[in-house]
Amino acid sequence: MHYITMKALFIIEGVPTLDRRAREALRIAAGIGVWGKVRPTVCFDRASDPALGQAEDEELRRYIHLLRETAGGLFTCAPEAPGGLLRHTDEAGLAKLIDDADTVLRF
Repeated sequence: MHYITMKALFIIEGVPTLDRRAREALRIAAGIGVWGKVRPTVCFDRASDPALGQAEDEELRRYIHLLRETAGGLFTCAPEAPGGLLRHTDEAGLAKLIDDADTVLRF
C-alpha cells in the first residue's frame, strides 16, 4: 500500500530554548513527523540556536532527535552561522521551501 506524504513547512520566528510558541511548534512538527503521513520541514525565520541539539532540556532534545529522523530538513534564514544542526538558507531558498510544501505554518 502506498501512502501519500504531505509536506508541511514550519516557519518559526522564535528560539525554542527561550520562546514557548517556538517550542510548541517544534513539538507539533516532531509529533506529525513520527506519524509518517506528513513530512515536516522546519525553518527558523530570524533566529537560530546553534546549541539547539545540545539543549539541557531533555524534552527539547527529544523533539530535535525526532525531527532529525523524520524531517525534510532543519534550516535557518538567520545571517549568523547556524552551527552543525541547522542548514543556512536565503530568501530564494525559503521561497523554494514554501513552493515545495503542501502547507505552510507560521509560528
